[in-house]
Amino acid sequence: MADSSDESIGFEISTSGDEDGEIESAYIYLSHKPVARSRAHKADVLSADYDAAGVIVGIDIMAPVKVADLVKLVEPDLREPFERFVRGAGPPALIQG
Repeated sequence: MADSSDESIGFEISTSGDEDGEIESAYIYLSHKPVARSRAHKADVLSADYDAAGVIVGIDIMAPVKVADLVKLVEPDLREPFERFVRGAGPPALIQG
């Protein structure tokens, strides 16, 4: 049986808000693998975390971004289901078009 930390979890989203309940940031999990490195894709807006093999494990959204900017970060075979997830579950204050 595989270690559950190595298995894909589908997609999960976690949000953070201010005192008024307004969403300020979101983190989309693609797996629970340990993060080996992070990379900013748009300074102060969008960054991604990668495992030791260079596979994306999560995306940190700190300001409004376009769906297209998020989708291009994930593996090609995950892009369609990821886009559906982001459009359905992503906070409208941070996810555009």
